[in-house]
Amino acid sequence: MLRRKRFWFGIVVAVAFLAFFLARTDFGEISGAFSGADLLLAVAGVPLYFVGFWLRTLRWRTLLGPVTKITTARLYPVVLIGLMANNVAPARIGELVRAYLLGERESMSKSTALGTIAVDRAFDGLTLVVMLGIVVAISGADAAVQGVGVATALLFAAASAVLVALAFSPRQARGWLLRLVRLLPRALGERIEDLLDSFLSGLVALRSPTTLLVAAFFSVASWLTEATMYFIVGEAFHLDVGFDVYLIIVATANLALSIFASPGGVGPFEVATREVLVFFDVAGASASAYALALHVLLLAPVIAVGFILLWATQVSLRDLFGVPKAAAPAAAGSRSVE
Repeated sequence: MLRRKRFWFGIVVAVAFLAFFLARTDFGEISGAFSGADLLLAVAGVPLYFVGFWLRTLRWRTLLGPVTKITTARLYPVVLIGLMANNVAPARIGELVRAYLLGERESMSKSTALGTIAVDRAFDGLTLVVMLGIVVAISGADAAVQGVGVATALLFAAASAVLVALAFSPRQARGWLLRLVRLLPRALGERIEDLLDSFLSGLVALRSPTTLLVAAFFSVASWLTEATMYFIVGEAFHLDVGFDVYLIIVATANLALSIFASPGGVGPFEVATREVLVFFDVAGASASAYALALHVLLLAPVIAVGFILLWATQVSLRDLFGVPKAAAPAAAGSRSVE
């Protein structure tokens, strides 16, 4: 029942944002923007997106290091299949898919894997928030925009503080969490209690400053790489804005996806991207055309590659999207980006 509600909520979010986007779009002018774009240049930027996720895979491998040793080559397909799942299903189910696949392939606890994924996604949120705050301050955005940045920063800082507290004080954290678990129905509470210890063990990477620094480096490098792809696509559409604007788009659009979990981010991504460009004096038609083209270039190749990798791993779609419900209780504290 809960999964069905989350599915329809994601659909409603997508439809609502797309309706808003389309209401502000002139399709006659958009066709002109597409006809004047260098689409070959836009497509040439796609490999950078995969490079960015290779860097994020290196970050995840670093966070997994204190728990288990896994090569980047084995982790990368798991990351791409999880991203594909996020792109075709609502409620950001891809993180649960990643935990399931890693547990199956490496014979490790899926809830432990989910703990490392929670830290992995926290790095994304913090990197994007810091990027947004720095660039917005430099670009001279108005007070309202700066206020949104501060509020988002506080939200992700609070979530990260909770993860750090869980990592450094696992016994106390376990006690606090068990008190909350006892408020739940008995069957559900017992299920969560069984997963709790494994989940906390996945946070062990937060205790190592060296691990955190290396993970932070890969996090910044990955998002700068993705921003470069956005820049190349923008050059193809002759937007004539600075690289700082693309950094704001990367941060704003992906943070929006962490809040409004529609399938593939359809709707929220287009609205966030368009509104940032319009704020920086890009014509509405060009901004809309860019947002649509960019999102297609982000979604289509990953979906295609993800399904190919899924076929290669010989995991069925029924297994992939049926198993996450077993891990769902452990994901309650995890929110994802991208």
